Amino acid sequence: MADEIKNIFVSHQHNDADKIEAFKSLIGKHGISMRDSSIYESKLKNNATNEQYIKHELIKPQMVWAGTVVVLIGKDTAKSDYVNWEIKTAGEMGKRVVGVYLQGAKEEDVPAELNVYGHALVGWNGDKIVRAIDGEDMDWEKPDGTPRESNPMGMNHYTC
Repeated sequence: MADEIKNIFVSHQHNDADKIEAFKSLIGKHGISMRDSSIYESKLKNNATNEQYIKHELIKPQMVWAGTVVVLIGKDTAKSDYVNWEIKTAGEMGKRVVGVYLQGAKEEDVPAELNVYGHALVGWNGDKIVRAIDGEDMDWEKPDGTPRESNPMGMNHYTC
């Protein structure tokens, strides 16, 4: 069976940009080829510094193009204003938002906006990640893969 091709924007804290290739490889082993619309330093060649320009002229168009936004959750992800903005923006666009714990992540690393706009939160497990991207309703997980009490807001999320 051929890989399914998905347009995915990967939201991440800048120190985790090097994990995007590992993420692509992991989901590739489970049947998804990813067209990457993510913005990260090695792809950002114009050295832009204006926050509004970066958000609305560089990031947002890439998110519009994507079908799913995957949030890589590592150390300090919860503190990233950009990641929280990307999650909220994706949610307001009606995008599916899937959180994925990086190895070594803790529950306190989960961005607040994921609790509001997220559809799934899973560990670094290719099968679970692919099922979450494909729209399967998943139990929310803790970093160790054990069940979490849904999202802390206790809300179901639906894409219109």
